[in-house]
Amino acid sequence: MIDLHCHLLPDWDDGPDTWEEVDRMIALAAEDGIEAICITPHYLRFSRHGNDPDTLRSKFEEFFERYKEEKRISFYRGAEVFIHPDIIKHIKMESLGLNGSEYVFVEFPSDQVPAGTKDLFYRMMLDGLTPVISHPERNTVFGGQPELLYDLVCRGCLAQVTAMSLTGEFGAVVYKRAELFLKNNLVQFIATDAHDSQKRKPVLSKAVKVAAALTGKEKAGAMVDDIPLAILNNEIIPDWGSPLRPDKARKKFFFKK
Repeated sequence: MIDLHCHLLPDWDDGPDTWEEVDRMIALAAEDGIEAICITPHYLRFSRHGNDPDTLRSKFEEFFERYKEEKRISFYRGAEVFIHPDIIKHIKMESLGLNGSEYVFVEFPSDQVPAGTKDLFYRMMLDGLTPVISHPERNTVFGGQPELLYDLVCRGCLAQVTAMSLTGEFGAVVYKRAELFLKNNLVQFIATDAHDSQKRKPVLSKAVKVAAALTGKEKAGAMVDDIPLAILNNEIIPDWGSPLRPDKARKKFFFKK
């Protein structure tokens, strides 16, 4: 399994504080069967170091030096970039794509989809970037108006669902949103969004089992294997179905005889 969204740099954001905690997280991930992790520190949000690019580069260098002999898991560099008018400049200057690819995580406020998002994402795609929306099921606007997510995915964006959302650990409301998005092909892969070894663990296997019951075992497996691998390799992701507009899908179901 491949985890494309994991906060594993110590003393940078709201992830682990110490290298000892990083060790524990890596051990948990390996035990769960995760073989590759893309390290995605917050950028433009939550940084303890003012989003200083030199500090971030230094921390990545220290991480890769420290774990260069790690045999259980391969590590890749990425970021989770908070939506911002100058996001393209930051992504380009600091190479914040996942493993240097065109795919880049974009994080929204938990209760907003900012005005101008469609135009911003359009400009990102014109610049050769593919926005990947982080955990839309935990956003109250996408949750209440899933057609907004449908529209963005139809325009070429991707979206990631969090493992703990599917296992119900973020509550029933978030689970229902995750289920809806998954069934309507509005999320393309599953990631842990892990932050520690206790409450936000790097565990994927439980969510894959839930996803398998909703979409089938083969597709659930692809969401933590073939699709993340294509992203790391900067390739077009495998086609597992076109997005469906959730409000139309619900009406069709409701009136079915």
